[in-house]
Parts: sequence; structure tokens; C-alpha cells
Amino acid sequence: MEKIGTAIIGAGIMGKNHARVYHELDETEIIAVADIVESNAKELAAQYGADSYSDYEQMLVDDRIRAVSIATPDFVHTEPVIACLQAGKHVLVEKPMTTDLDEADRILNIVRETGMKFMVNYSHRWVPSYYQAKVAIDDGKIGQPLMGYARKNDRLYVSTEMFGWAGRSSSAMFLSAHDVDLVRWYLNSEGDEVYAQAVSVVLKKRGITAPDAIQAQVKFKSGAVVTFESCWIYPNTWPTMVDSFIALTGTEGVLYLERDKEQLKLGTPETYEYPRNLLTFPIFGKLQGAFRLSLSHFIECIVEDKEPIVCGREGRNVTAILCAIHESIDAGKAVKVRV
Repeated sequence: MEKIGTAIIGAGIMGKNHARVYHELDETEIIAVADIVESNAKELAAQYGADSYSDYEQMLVDDRIRAVSIATPDFVHTEPVIACLQAGKHVLVEKPMTTDLDEADRILNIVRETGMKFMVNYSHRWVPSYYQAKVAIDDGKIGQPLMGYARKNDRLYVSTEMFGWAGRSSSAMFLSAHDVDLVRWYLNSEGDEVYAQAVSVVLKKRGITAPDAIQAQVKFKSGAVVTFESCWIYPNTWPTMVDSFIALTGTEGVLYLERDKEQLKLGTPETYEYPRNLLTFPIFGKLQGAFRLSLSHFIECIVEDKEPIVCGREGRNVTAILCAIHESIDAGKAVKVRV
């Protein structure tokens, strides 16, 4: 079988993971890497014998490229997505699809016009326990879900050191995006109304304009009410990078996903920690986990000409809730979700 030529836009942490998976999948090969910082593109491309570009539009004229992963910062997804689709490339974009709902709708229109495959990388759906939770809910194990709570909180390192653009995103966009996607999927329902509040103290003192923490109560059209909590100011001594869980209470039972400890505990003279392994972890020299499964599904959709599980409409409706959260914070009142 002829391999599918792939390219990556954005050579940061996630772009490197995309490149590694495409290199290791039997169905794909890496043709090119683009990054606004030319040295970053060259360094990543050199690892896989690929071409490098500082201008992704120049890269898109290469007919060998059939699929592009976009791993740019949250707020820089729209233009490269549109450029790739209009150049006849299938697109996988990191979450969230966009940070602006009008931009998400614009992308959906172009997906329909071009007929290209488009997927948002909500890779948590491929974590076995998360998927098992979906099956249990669909099988009626907890009855009708009525109430939920989803927490995803990060160490301060993430917002102050891991990347330099926290001020142009938020803990909700960066962290709650995955939870919103999972809860929508679990409930099989769209958001209806949101009331959210934010607090800003720690990051503000550091000159970062993003809120420290956000709590948002979302009422879904199914009638369920779910609180989404996110923050990125935990002390760096916290034993996990992420403190995270989802709880859903139904008419017949309760479902609880404890997601911060990921099964392994490791104690050394220096630290006590819970190493992460469900999304990405190298096993026998290859990157495994839910992230790889998600990318493999995207490639499968191209080969078999089928709709991705997390299609543009799914990604757009997550963005609708995330944008409503920020609209509610700004307005100081509950707002409707634009679906």
C-alpha cells in the first residue's frame, strides 16, 4: 500500500508527538514540518528526513502531502486549517478546534465545500477507561445522567513555563476542552445554558492576563447539570501534572473516573509521583496510548473514506460551550450556548 504523505504545522510539544506517530505508523510517512520559528521546523524535520518550512503556505504546494496535523497554539488554528483544506489536504487539528465560534462555523462551511476529512484531536475518547464509561452510560448502567462534576487542574509550571501564550488562552480552553468533549459525548446532548465565574490573582502578579481558575455550571439540553472546574496554578510540588476527575450521577447509579494517578505510583529519594501513561508512553520503542489511537483513526478515515468520530461539528459544539463560558464570565450572568 502506498503510504499517505503527512505534514505537521507547529513543531512544539504536540507537533513532536504527531511527527513521531506518523513516523511509526505503517500507513504514513512525514513529508514536511512547518513552524514560524525556522530552527524548530528544521530540527524536527531533520529527525525524520523531511523538508522544513517557516511558511506553511509554501509547504502546501507539495502534492505528496495528503494530510496535515495542526499543532499550533490554541488561538492560531483557524487560518492554517482553512489554508490546508483549500489546498486539498485532509486536516487533523489539536483541541480546541478554535477559540472563536464564528471561526469554527467558517471552518465547517469550508469542510463542506471542499469535502476533505476534518477531525479535532480529542484523543481522550480513546482512553480505555473513558470509553468504558461511555459504554456503561449507553447501556443504562447509571440510568439517566442528572448531575456531574469535571475537574482538570494543572501545576503552575504549565501556564508559566511550558509555553509562552497562556495569556492568549485560558484554563477552560486549554484544560476543560477535553472534559466538555467527554461530557457531551457521555450525555449525547448539547449545552443549553452556562453560568461561569473566574478568579485572577496569581498569574496577574506575573503579568499573565489569563484567569487563574474558572468554574462553569453548564445545563445541557438533556436536563443534566455539570460543573467544569479548571485552573493552572497548583504548586509545582503537586505529585501529578494534572489533578483530574469526572463524576456523573444518574437516576440509577454513579460513575467516577479518577484520572490523575494513571495506575502507577513511583517513589524515589527525590519525589513521589504518579507518572502519566494513558495518552502517550513509549513501549518497545514506539509511542503508544490514546493519542496514537486517535491519529491512527484519522488516517483510517482517509483510507476508508469515512467520517471521523470527532468531526468538525463535534469540535464546533465543544467550542460553543467554551465560548459561552467566557461570555458568561464577561457578562456576569448566565448565557445561552449558541448551537
